[in-house]
Amino acid sequence: MTSPRSILKLSDVTIESCTLYEFGLSNVSFELKAGELWLVRIEREDERLPLADAAEGLVPPTQGSVTFLGEDWRSMSADHAAARRGKIGRLFEDEGWINDLGLDQNIMLSQRHHTRRSEEEIMEEALKFARLFGLPGLPRGRPASVRRPDLRKAACIRAFLGQPALIILERPERGVYVDLIAPLVNAVQSARRRGAAVLWTASDPRIWDNPALCATSRAKMLGSQLHAIKVES
Repeated sequence: MTSPRSILKLSDVTIESCTLYEFGLSNVSFELKAGELWLVRIEREDERLPLADAAEGLVPPTQGSVTFLGEDWRSMSADHAAARRGKIGRLFEDEGWINDLGLDQNIMLSQRHHTRRSEEEIMEEALKFARLFGLPGLPRGRPASVRRPDLRKAACIRAFLGQPALIILERPERGVYVDLIAPLVNAVQSARRRGAAVLWTASDPRIWDNPALCATSRAKMLGSQLHAIKVES
């Protein structure tokens, strides 16, 4: 039987803390393969870490390596790295919207930039996810005019759009747990069945205790160190 392909691998990664991150990473190693879910608990809600940025190749490690789809981010040209990031869906902790664009344009921007899909195809898939997350359609207002629960749902649509190989969810449940968690778990499990890997950071204990997630691996961030936790079979 063929082993699932490696999607993301951090090998002995160290990143120093800075003004952007309260803590860095210290000798962090783990591998995410196709269909797997890594659930990482971050104890404090206000704690900022470079884990997601490192996974996406945005912050180079001072030690160790980060590979995505078998390639070290540091060995890629700028154009190739940008194309590779088109295969990553990310729900940013700080939303990450372009304020001068409508929310519907924000959602579809990456697919327009990184793929040759038609506008109709992108819109059809986006509307499918909008319905999944309880929206009647794509929100069209500027991000500043859209209420927070709908912003979070829009961020979920953007993260799953285009069948990404890696999905990074940075505490997506914050402030919207009741409305969001069931459809989000369904979307995660559907993505895993088609072969996507998911990295989910969480501070809410209800995520950690949710049996529907069926996480492949669990870990806690304690300062800059990642401590793996045994998953009950």
